[in-house]
Amino acid sequence: MLNNINTAIDTFQSVKTKFVETHVKNEELKKPLNAFIAAQSSFAKNVAKSYNDFFTALGVSAYTFDAKKAFTKQ
Repeated sequence: MLNNINTAIDTFQSVKTKFVETHVKNEELKKPLNAFIAAQSSFAKNVAKSYNDFFTALGVSAYTFDAKKAFTKQ
């Protein structure tokens, strides 16, 4: 799942990079724009990994939850 998300992020970011390479002629502008695109990519991948880890842990917890044990009087 995470691999598919990372592939989608890379696809969108490569479109942005190609746009910058094609339409921005000033080298002084290209560098910070490409750095910003790389930072966006890194941030998006970190967010995707965090969400994936959270929902995986949530799913495992829900799967292994024992209601009888949790709600019985002791």
